[in-house]
Amino acid sequence: MAGLVRKTLADMMREAETRGLTQTGKNPVTVIRVPDFEVERSRWTLDQFREIYAAALKDVSWAARSIELALLTAQRREDIVSMQFADVKDGFSFVTQRKTGVKLRIPLAVRIDAIGLTLEDVIKRCRGSVISKSMLHHVRRHGPKKPGDALEANALTRAFARARKESAITWEESKTAPTFHELRSLAARLYSEQHSPEFAQAILGHKSASMTATYRDVRGAEWVEVKLAR
Repeated sequence: MAGLVRKTLADMMREAETRGLTQTGKNPVTVIRVPDFEVERSRWTLDQFREIYAAALKDVSWAARSIELALLTAQRREDIVSMQFADVKDGFSFVTQRKTGVKLRIPLAVRIDAIGLTLEDVIKRCRGSVISKSMLHHVRRHGPKKPGDALEANALTRAFARARKESAITWEESKTAPTFHELRSLAARLYSEQHSPEFAQAILGHKSASMTATYRDVRGAEWVEVKLAR
């Protein structure tokens, strides 16, 4: 909370500077020490991902599709549920991140070897017996929602939580179990290893390498291999 308050105040003072309401270069928040904190949410390993993914495959069809899209595109929940088939053209999937406004052209040929799928494979899987504009959509009536209606972001969270519970993985007592958002971190690590950190930064839509490095931090979840130079 202290870190969030400091960041909010810093943003407010920067805005005040741009509007000429305070002296440039005199942001008082910059002299406040950044509070130390330990992230309590667990990262997950590739083996743990496979267990949760296997559980999702037994749930409603879009549960597994949402996980596949999240891993292949490395995007946030809100961007994933907004993906439509019309956004796919000329060999690319066009994504405008709702949080940042960053515009991405993700090649359909992008592939993660660890799961043996390309983005094009996943998009084809999203086309089922129900006609819909949205890649992720209801396949049966759910309250006021009709088959073909787009899913809401919270639906992805709930489906993921079910799969995580069914997997019976035991998480560290001092940390909370990983959420759907952690797929973005796993994608960053897999793409960095398979391609490069620069590729991971581009597909995540990050403006700085330091932000991507934060997502690539395994937080002690995996052994780091020391590779010999060739």
